[in-house]
Amino acid sequence: MEQSAISLENHDDDNPDQAYGNDFETNRRYLTFSWWLLHRGWRQVMLKVEAAVKEVFGSLSLRDEITMQKLSDLTLEVRKKVEGATEAERKAGRWLEYLLPPKDQEDFVLKESGMTTESSPSASSAITPLRRLLDETSDLIDSPPFSHVLTLLLDAGFETLIERKVAEQAFKIPPTPEVPDLNAPRITEVVDVKPVKLPAVLATLSRQAHSIGNGVPNEYLQSMEQVRDLEAFAAVVYSSNWESEISPVNEDGSAPFTQMDGPAGPEIVATGPQLSNAETGQDSIVDVGTASTFESAWGKAVEDGAIPAASR
Repeated sequence: MEQSAISLENHDDDNPDQAYGNDFETNRRYLTFSWWLLHRGWRQVMLKVEAAVKEVFGSLSLRDEITMQKLSDLTLEVRKKVEGATEAERKAGRWLEYLLPPKDQEDFVLKESGMTTESSPSASSAITPLRRLLDETSDLIDSPPFSHVLTLLLDAGFETLIERKVAEQAFKIPPTPEVPDLNAPRITEVVDVKPVKLPAVLATLSRQAHSIGNGVPNEYLQSMEQVRDLEAFAAVVYSSNWESEISPVNEDGSAPFTQMDGPAGPEIVATGPQLSNAETGQDSIVDVGTASTFESAWGKAVEDGAIPAASR
């Protein structure tokens, strides 16, 4: 009996017509920009969070006791200072500076990561596929849907941390069963949640910090993966941007956007309209303004029910 085999071949560099990051070298240089987050951006976020934590929790003493409600309230205050206290502030928040370098630092990143050679084109060049990828990524990070989905992901992460781990381990609150017991009495005893010493909470947070960074499986990532808007965001980004140069469009320049039932529930299947540089007047093929392809696709996803009403 013959056994099937999988053969992987790289045809990217054989095609001189590749123009949008499909060649190996462009992809390699593009992924190198994660250097900025790992060596610069994370520290900027850390300093911002550290300042917010000191301001909010600074008045507490290690001898103090704290209630579950007060801990939740103070944690929310920290998040407001870091992410924004209102929806408008969160949308106006600038996360791009933590994820990608400013243009005048792009060549520095390539140099620091060992990607620059004498024959390498500059990242600041307006005609390279790398420049277009960086411009498009910047547009997406600065878009309101990015801020919206990021807030939901952080909601899921903090719910796992505070409402589950700290509540169960520090405050000894029984976990809520994932599947309710239909035979259980309708009237249950109210749990008397007593305040605990602050060091007990800090010890739990310290253990969870290790789980957040090194947990396998990672419960926090699993919680974030359950956010439906994340899947919708990823689908819209892929379909309306990177795929736009190879996807067919309708006669009016639009593209179908439908919702199909997949094995894990509704899935977004979309194809975005093509926008050339001549049409947009920009280096990037995407403009995430009010009438952009991305915003239109997101709005369509909301109308079709692919995105929950609570997230609108």
